[in-house]
Amino acid sequence: MERSKEEIEFAFETFVAGVQKLVDKYQSENFPTLDRVEIEVNPGRKYWKVVRYSHRSRAVFGFVRKSDGAILKASNWDAPFTKGPSAVRGYVNDSSNGLNSVTPYGVVYAR
Repeated sequence: MERSKEEIEFAFETFVAGVQKLVDKYQSENFPTLDRVEIEVNPGRKYWKVVRYSHRSRAVFGFVRKSDGAILKASNWDAPFTKGPSAVRGYVNDSSNGLNSVTPYGVVYAR
C-alpha cells in the first residue's frame, strides 16, 4: 500500500516518540543514576538518521528511509545497511509503529 509523504512523516514522528519512551523506560528501570539518553533526528536527503546521545557519547540508533518509512540498521555513522533481503527490519507505518524493530540500543539484527 502506497503511503503519502505526510503519512510517512507523521508515522516517523510517532516512531521517534515511541523510541524515546522505550529508551526512557529501560534506562529508568536499569540505570536510574546515569544521565538521560536523548533520541535525536538528523535529516538527510534520502534517510532520517536516528541518533542516541548523552553528554558523554553519541551512537547511530538506525536509519529510516523517507520514501517509504523502512527502518534500516546502520552500516556505519553515515549510511544504513541496504544490501540483501534482510536490510529492511520494519516500517514506521506498520501496526506497532515500527517499535517491534528496535531495542533500547538500536535497530534489531535480522531474525
